[in-house]
Amino acid sequence: MEIKDYSDLVLKAVGMDDSLVTYNEAEPFTTKVKTIDCSKAIRDLRHDPKVPPEEGIKRTVEWMKSVYHKAE
Repeated sequence: MEIKDYSDLVLKAVGMDDSLVTYNEAEPFTTKVKTIDCSKAIRDLRHDPKVPPEEGIKRTVEWMKSVYHKAE
């Protein structure tokens, strides 16, 4: 997923649009492809994610609202 895709998921989860967001072009030296190595998290923390980003972001926003008592 592109960063804008994640941004859109967060904005959707908080009920906002991207009118206040400024997207800049990547700098020429920016790595285009980044891979995640979760092997230490899996080994040391028994981290085994089963939730897709769409659901995880939604759940995180709901949790933050409950913890910080933010009404919708």
